[in-house]
Amino acid sequence: MSANLKVIHLVCACLFLGNVIVSGIWAVLAERTRQHAIIQFSNRVVLITDLFFTFFGSLGVVWTGFGMSERYGGYQGHLWIQWSYGLLALSGLIWLFVLVPIQLKQRQLLMNTTEVCDAYWRLSRIWQIAGAVATILPLPIVYFMVTKSL
Repeated sequence: MSANLKVIHLVCACLFLGNVIVSGIWAVLAERTRQHAIIQFSNRVVLITDLFFTFFGSLGVVWTGFGMSERYGGYQGHLWIQWSYGLLALSGLIWLFVLVPIQLKQRQLLMNTTEVCDAYWRLSRIWQIAGAVATILPLPIVYFMVTKSL
């Protein structure tokens, strides 16, 4: 395994996990102010950082992880690799089909009003629950990467 590939993998994992965790905190703290301008700014920044760090970080993790898995007999060679892919895929599906669409709906609501409306808060509750699940799912992968066991 190339040391460079491992370094890229770790950097991508840090960017991905760091942004996933920070995005949730950023949004919750902004919403606690209940101020439209701050929430709107937070929504915009979270969308941008999700694109750059979560999306590209996850692509980097998958690409480098696949390359490194060859050393262990391929992605089907060990249960810990399969679980890692499964957990990451499930988290990614939640982001792609639940969280990002909610963020885009929230953005639209915030752009069309000067106050944070009830529809926004309903979406926020769903986003927080789904976001917590999507954030927790990839955390065991760190254990699998370090111990190479399940």
